[in-house]
Amino acid sequence: MNVGEDKGRIVTDLIAEVKPQTMVRFWISVPVARELTRAQVELGGYIGYSCILFGDAVRKAGGKRYFSLERNPEFAAVIASLVDLAGLSEVVKVIVGSSDVSIKRLHYSGALQHIDLMFLDHYKPAYTTDLKLCEELKLVTPGSVMAADNVIKPGNPPYLEYVRSSVQEKRQALEKSEAGSGPDARFKDRTANQYAKRQGQEKLDASVKGNPNLVYESKLTNSFEPTGEPDGVEITRFARKPKHRSMLTGESSRVAHLAQNAALILLSFIFLPLTSTIVFLSYVSRPFLAAQAPANRRRTRSTHTPYFQPKTVLVTGVGMTKGLALARLFHEAGHNVIGADFGPLACGRVSAALQKYYGLTKPSGREGSTQYVHSLLDTIRREGVDLWVSCSGVASAVEDGEAKEAVERSTSCKAVQFDVATTTTLHEKHSFIEYTRSLGLRVPETHTVTSRTAVLDILQHAKGKEFVLKYIGMDDASRGDMTTLPRPTPADTRAFVSRLVISEDRPWILQQYIRGPEYCTHALVVNGQVKAFVACPSAELLMHYEALPADSPLSKAMLSFTRSFADAGGEGFTGHLSFDFLVDKWEAIGAKGGRPRLYPIECNPRAHTAVALFNGTPQMVEGYMSLLARREKGANGLGPDGLEVPRSAQKYYWVGHDLVALVLLPLLSFVLRQGTSLEGLTESVSTFASHLLFWKDGTFEVWDPLPCWWLYHVYWPAQFLAAIASGRKWSRVNVSTTKMFNC
Repeated sequence: MNVGEDKGRIVTDLIAEVKPQTMVRFWISVPVARELTRAQVELGGYIGYSCILFGDAVRKAGGKRYFSLERNPEFAAVIASLVDLAGLSEVVKVIVGSSDVSIKRLHYSGALQHIDLMFLDHYKPAYTTDLKLCEELKLVTPGSVMAADNVIKPGNPPYLEYVRSSVQEKRQALEKSEAGSGPDARFKDRTANQYAKRQGQEKLDASVKGNPNLVYESKLTNSFEPTGEPDGVEITRFARKPKHRSMLTGESSRVAHLAQNAALILLSFIFLPLTSTIVFLSYVSRPFLAAQAPANRRRTRSTHTPYFQPKTVLVTGVGMTKGLALARLFHEAGHNVIGADFGPLACGRVSAALQKYYGLTKPSGREGSTQYVHSLLDTIRREGVDLWVSCSGVASAVEDGEAKEAVERSTSCKAVQFDVATTTTLHEKHSFIEYTRSLGLRVPETHTVTSRTAVLDILQHAKGKEFVLKYIGMDDASRGDMTTLPRPTPADTRAFVSRLVISEDRPWILQQYIRGPEYCTHALVVNGQVKAFVACPSAELLMHYEALPADSPLSKAMLSFTRSFADAGGEGFTGHLSFDFLVDKWEAIGAKGGRPRLYPIECNPRAHTAVALFNGTPQMVEGYMSLLARREKGANGLGPDGLEVPRSAQKYYWVGHDLVALVLLPLLSFVLRQGTSLEGLTESVSTFASHLLFWKDGTFEVWDPLPCWWLYHVYWPAQFLAAIASGRKWSRVNVSTTKMFNC
């Protein structure tokens, strides 16, 4: 059968993403009916349409080998001839024989030791047994990707069940499995006996058990058959970096949660001597180290910059990495920095970058918001603050908008913060999409829904599109759920939607899911002008940061979008602006001068942790200072309308997070046989070692080591103790934002 344009694009996009060195295609050609015209016959799968399409994509992606497994020797000869005519014979090898025999022969001959990408489009009942065979032969390893066609029409329940099952479920199924060489009874007779007349009854190798300990991440990509009938390609990944989250959920017992908190407190005590030694050595070696930040500060405040006038800058949110990073930059640029945050335990309070620290009243309802604004105003008046730089968290963004209006109305202090109306519009997912659409900018299809029926009605007419449901308000339990809808069957879709509370009082948005990589940005906008900008790859829980090159097409496209947004805000549009983008596909990049197709999915009208990428770039401070007065030229060389980007290619991580996520949890999973293999554990530990040696911790600085020590030995142990005392259940923590996510 012809794979078709739609599925062909899905697989070629996957090839471009994975960049496989070795790709294997399982295929059984189907002869086209005699009455078809010659032109129609040439589009048939049996003459190698997909083989040439995918083989060419593999070659363009830098791959070395594409194995096409074809059972029918006549069709194999035709495919091989056309491959040769296409000039792909050095990459594409057509192997004749049944899929399982061909795989074994290639492996035992040494020609196939690892599969980067596997496309299954052959005898449907053999999908699962052939995957299990590849597992047993250790051809499927971390990083391997499988794409299975026709999982909706005619369907492949056993394969979907296998790749979507947990390790425990696969083990239980293996224990209950009975020997048998026939197809699974869930296949229709037409599918099970598809090739019986030409090739005899298929026999499956019942001795193949696979490796149930492999952990897959599997998702359906909706697509269409060449005839226009809806179908889907199941894309399954053996994660190169497996997710090792907290193994506890809201259903876990309180005893289990207590043990989890106690174990993390114990971990803090175990590492206390080591980290204390590092802090001591940092202070002792300070006179002998030419640290950049203190040197820049001394130079700026000396006679080298006679026109420099230090300002008093208040940075709130210094307990988070983003606030601490900005406080250090202002300190390095020569200004007097006051820090503030909620409560006495913020790690930034012990930073050498601060002259003073103030605890603020945390917003909690109308009265709490008022007290927060008053405590902020008192701090600004007491210290004579010239500039307030807000680094709010997601829960206090609107309150900071209220504070901005009060501060600028009653004092001479300027605030780097959007007003209430702007913050509310950008913060709320549905209003952000509507506003962006009103600017003439591209947005994904988005619906505000207030009932389950409304969700199901929209999904019923999805026409091949995928959607995700997002709660409009704050809900830690649903925030990380990116389940794509509709599910493989209407019953599965109804079951998923029925678990959600959707009402007029609890509205959600149903947003089109764009298949492609996700990126996030951070920008400083002053009076409608973008003063600083950085873009980086995104993830579900951002704990690793690496800036995209400023001159890359992606970065330029996201900067262009941000500038369009800032221009629309005009004079007075001042604050931190961060976007989340999905990239659908590339449009003729390079010689044709195209740009990526971007879809903004969320806006965060506040500072993003990605601001840490500006470490060692004190020049960006001039962008903030332009709010106070317009100068011909700034003290650090940045013009009033200039754009600053990170001047270092340094990558960032958080050692506490990686120690748990890349070492301890994989080790525990390996010991308890919960899915992590020895190979996976080794790779995970190697990744941690690489980060430790070559990346930079987001909190630690040799000239300012105490905040990092405080974070892991004061702040987080106190949070875990509080969770024990209150019985609070949490599923994960974000070390950089100091947020604990409730179950």
